[in-house]
Amino acid sequence: MSHTHNANRKAWSDSRTLRQANAEARALLGVAAGKLHAVLHDDSVMAETPLEAQAAVESAVAAIGAALRWLDSAGAPKKSSAAPLPGGPTRQQGQFLAFIREYTMRNEAGVAPSHADFQRFFNLTPPSVNSMLIRLEQRGFIRRIPGKARAIELILNPDWIPPLDRPFRL
Repeated sequence: MSHTHNANRKAWSDSRTLRQANAEARALLGVAAGKLHAVLHDDSVMAETPLEAQAAVESAVAAIGAALRWLDSAGAPKKSSAAPLPGGPTRQQGQFLAFIREYTMRNEAGVAPSHADFQRFFNLTPPSVNSMLIRLEQRGFIRRIPGKARAIELILNPDWIPPLDRPFRL
């Protein structure tokens, strides 16, 4: 394996770990904010709560909101130029890679999309999907494990993956 290939795998792994941590932090903060909002809007609880505690809860809600906004802005995909990077994926390849990334990140089991998922999202035939996956593998952007369903791993620099052109739905 080449040094560049290993560096790309490491960068992808680090980026994926960071995105997962970001998503988990957002989820935990969202739950906490929801519980605090429920307390703030429960008149019977608030009537018995000292003003100092009410102020602390309101301050915590504001801080959680600020943290969520910061996490959302830090996790926002970077805008990419229309021109592909030298050695990077073409526009269509980038869309496949973006779909793999989004699908894997949003799927609770962390598995990659099936051929049928690609077919539905991109409105392609099975041979077209297979051909694209072969090209992505040949260019070193993904790795597949033969004989294992949904065994697709992204192994390229995550900065080379553009945002999806249209909304993703799992």
